[in-house]
Amino acid sequence: SGSHFNPPFTIAIYLCGGMKLNMVGPYLISQLIGGVLGASMSKLMTTTENYSKAQGAAFALLQSQDQLWGALFGEIAMTCLVTMVVLLGAVNAKSSSPMVPFMVGCTVIINILAGGDVSGTCLNPARALGPAIVANYWTYHWVYWVGPITGGLVAAALVRLLLGD
Repeated sequence: SGSHFNPPFTIAIYLCGGMKLNMVGPYLISQLIGGVLGASMSKLMTTTENYSKAQGAAFALLQSQDQLWGALFGEIAMTCLVTMVVLLGAVNAKSSSPMVPFMVGCTVIINILAGGDVSGTCLNPARALGPAIVANYWTYHWVYWVGPITGGLVAAALVRLLLGD
């Protein structure tokens, strides 16, 4: 599968020539279902009390309009960064590397450390959808779709037009 379970990655990989259009839909559907199943399983594995305490960082962090634009920018910038690592490390012929899984992991860690207090560092609409459905929490949910998808599109444009081969 290429191990991408993130809709912005899938869209960007397609836009940069790394996958065929007929695979994009099945990937996106599988990713969204996986997000819901993962959140459902985590709810089943813990007590109601503990689950209510750990519904996700985004639920606790993004609570007001004052934080909204910073969180949106953070999601765009951080998703753009990790998507560029994926595109340049796995899709781009001149810069591809067998180290890309390690590089992506390190980039995600850096993003979490840098943006965890800003937006919860979601970077993945599929990961946001599952907890939102299971917890029925939709406040500012759009940020976790618009931010990552925009970041993925910016990364694809940068790689396609400036950085890639």
